[in-house]
Amino acid sequence: MDRDPASAYHQVLVRAFRIASATGERARPVHLLAALSATGGPISEALTSPGGGPLFGDVDDSAERGGGSSYLLAQTQQAAQQLASGRGVTPGPEHLFLAVLDQAEPEAMALLHHAGLEPSTLRVAALRILGSSADLPPILMPALTPAGTMDRPTLRVDELDPAAWDALSWRREHLPLQRLRSRGRYHALCHLESRACSLIATRRGLDDDQRHSLLRHHLDRVEQLVAQAHPELIDDRSARTLSPTTSFPTARMVTARAHPWQRRRRRWLAFTVGWGTWFSNRRVGLRDRWFRLVTVVDYRGAPQP
Repeated sequence: MDRDPASAYHQVLVRAFRIASATGERARPVHLLAALSATGGPISEALTSPGGGPLFGDVDDSAERGGGSSYLLAQTQQAAQQLASGRGVTPGPEHLFLAVLDQAEPEAMALLHHAGLEPSTLRVAALRILGSSADLPPILMPALTPAGTMDRPTLRVDELDPAAWDALSWRREHLPLQRLRSRGRYHALCHLESRACSLIATRRGLDDDQRHSLLRHHLDRVEQLVAQAHPELIDDRSARTLSPTTSFPTARMVTARAHPWQRRRRRWLAFTVGWGTWFSNRRVGLRDRWFRLVTVVDYRGAPQP
């Protein structure tokens, strides 16, 4: 393991991503424990089972590219970074080690118990490696990413705010499906419904878990209704441009790669860069406003929770 804390920290995370990628999964705290057990230092010694066997069995970290991070691992990373920042040092593997123990994620704790390792004993070792006193209180875990974002599941429908869900159900019963004559109008409908969902959540004073879960469930049902009425308007999910947090179509990004001889653009021409994106976003905005105006009559009498 590299002696430079920043480099060692990065190597542990990369190894965790590769271990997860080998099984086609997002990296979770359990994969981070497997990566920490292979650091080759005191952390590895602490994570060695009483029988001398490896913590995670046969670890495959040969993947060329790592997979994505889960919302649980993102919380672990944030906790480790906050711990290091509070101590005025660079984050290292020892901060990740203590963070994953204090997070106490059930899958990771089950792995430790199965290997015959006691989390409380490991925490004492982690504090010793960190150079902290044994009475250091558990790390305060950062808030999780909202439900329905990253890979965190949405709230169930029966957990959603009843008044907000009833208002969205009314909107689905009055969708202007007869006005959908192109994919552009379908995208405008998704933007309109997402805006309405956001306004309803704001009026109800709902938290982010409710807001994002309402949006996901509502837009999924809108897509189902549109698919029944106009199946030709529904693109394949893998081919659509989706917002990472809201799952509805967004404005198309227009980019172009310059040829080597064009890289040194004259300064008096620099103002033209980005015009394609600006005009595209402007067109989408005008389309959405037009669609909102022509559908006012369809949503007349909508309940206001």
